Amino acid sequence: MLKKTLGIFVLCCVLTVPAWAETLEIVKTSIIPTIDGVDEAAWAAAPELSVAVSQIPEKIIAVNKEKQTGKYASNWSKEKPNNTHEVKLKALYSDDMIYFQAKWADSSMGDLQKPFKWEGDKADGEYIDGKEREDRLAMQFPISGEFNSNMLAEVDSVIDMWQWKAARTNAAGILHDKHHVRSVTPLTGQFSTHYSADGKEVYLSRKNDGGVSPYKSNKIDPFIYQGDVVAQYIPFVPEVADAADVQAKGVWTDGVWTLEIARKLDTGNHESDTVFDPAKPSQMAVAVFDSAGDHFHAVSNEIKIIFK
Repeated sequence: MLKKTLGIFVLCCVLTVPAWAETLEIVKTSIIPTIDGVDEAAWAAAPELSVAVSQIPEKIIAVNKEKQTGKYASNWSKEKPNNTHEVKLKALYSDDMIYFQAKWADSSMGDLQKPFKWEGDKADGEYIDGKEREDRLAMQFPISGEFNSNMLAEVDSVIDMWQWKAARTNAAGILHDKHHVRSVTPLTGQFSTHYSADGKEVYLSRKNDGGVSPYKSNKIDPFIYQGDVVAQYIPFVPEVADAADVQAKGVWTDGVWTLEIARKLDTGNHESDTVFDPAKPSQMAVAVFDSAGDHFHAVSNEIKIIFK
């Protein structure tokens, strides 16, 4: 349920780095990987970290089913089992760039997102929305506040959120760069209300970096046949730099997605992008959407990242 409120939201938290068991080492490289979703020699220097991912706890699902209203109520009712349990990560950096590689098993290539599907004969039919959902992988990094991989944790924070989408961003060679504001008190402007495992309200504002998403709706005449299946979204590279500063390309081969990502260590957009400082440890988390909607993804615990 979207709400609007007046007032000023001020976030004043100190970022801390707990001593987690899982640590991703980011290795300095002079061999720059090509961001094409294909494994290559450059990645051999980077140690691989196998990260466990698991579905949202049943307690959180049950609480939100009970308390949510509007579209979020129906979303929580659409349960889908999690078929992804592990993501293999590698990372490299150069003088000014950081690179990630992610691999995860997936029995099918989910590269359709609610496609228009023709129903009826070619003369008198029409397009309806298909039920297919794309595969996605998300990475989140701290900007300010207390970092927690659980988006419904009762903490105040600003998070740099990267979402690679097999249908909506992959063809453009970038990912959907966003930043999320999470708060235990109502926010200003547009935000959504959700519930923690304890039934307390958690407020989320999910903003597009640069104010634009990297795909557009495909405006078609629903009564003119253009093929049995037509994409509902068209990927593109926004002209606004902040919306297109993370390169990404994924390739599905033999039941495995390989995704490569690249971004500047410091984009200069400090309100919406995390700064990767090789002199300091930081944190991240990863989530996988196996042809699933927003609420039924598989997410990791917090991961410490250190530069070598």
